Order: sequence, then C-alpha cells, then structure tokens
Amino acid sequence: MSFVRLLIHFILVLLASGLPVDTRSPQASQKSAGSKTPKLSQIFEARINLGAFSSPIPIPGGQRIVAKVDGGTLKGTLSGTISSGISVIDLFNNGQAVMNSIRSIGTTTDGLPFLIDETGVGGQADNFGRLMVSIGGNLARLANQFIIADAELSSDRKSVATIGYVVQDR
Repeated sequence: MSFVRLLIHFILVLLASGLPVDTRSPQASQKSAGSKTPKLSQIFEARINLGAFSSPIPIPGGQRIVAKVDGGTLKGTLSGTISSGISVIDLFNNGQAVMNSIRSIGTTTDGLPFLIDETGVGGQADNFGRLMVSIGGNLARLANQFIIADAELSSDRKSVATIGYVVQDR
C-alpha cells in the first residue's frame, strides 16, 4: 500500500471517529514548535485464513456477517502462527461502507501466546484499522504503541492479508 493511500485511509478513520480534524491547507495551518511528522515502521505481514461466512444478520442500517478465523501466519518483527479467532463485518449503504473487527489468537515463534484485536473501516475489499496487541516477553512494548493496519480481503473471501505498522515519532 502506498503512503498516500495509507494517509487517505488514516484521514477517513479520523473523520469517521468524530474527532476534530483541521481541514485547512498546509499553508493555512501552522505547526506548533517542536511538532513532529509521524513515521510508520512495518512490524508484520499477516495472512489470516477465514472459514465460511454466516448468513447476513440484520442490524440497524445494514447487515452483519461473521466468519471463524481458521489459522494464519505472521511474518516480521512479530512472527508466529494464528491458531483461531473470529471476524465480524458490518456492511452499510448496500455494502459500500464497512466496519470490521478481527480477533486472532496464536503463538509467536518464541512460544509466547498473543491476542490481536483489529478494528477498521473501509470498503468490502480493502480496510484500514487500528490494532491492539496483547503479548509478553520482548514484544510487550507493542501493547502500549499505536499500531495501524491495512487489511485486504482476498477475491475468493477465504483470507485477509494485513500489514501492521507502528506509528512513531521521528
């Protein structure tokens, strides 16, 4: 995913969150003294395998579909095997707007258990979200870091490819 596309997704998430966003041009807004542009550092690439999707469940304004996570892999700073989990996808506006969440559990290559909660927004095929990582050992620091993710559902809807990035100060 290009940086520009990632930035656009991030802006959409901010707008959807209801937080105030400065929409003035860069020339019109001033940086405060000492402010920094954040840096993204990739920490993993994941392949999450999905089971069969449930029949749509009606919810206010749309429908919800659920699928079991049937395993997967993580490669990078955070490496390991995903053993199970659940994926919940809420579709609104005839499927044009999507809110998703994926909860995955597994074991790192070092044998440590982990839990990853991903919550995102976007379209049916491509999503941008926030990750919460619960893990111990030398990666325990991830629990206190802001981690964003780009997630893409495969065309056959049997897997999700996710890239996780830690947002850091320069």
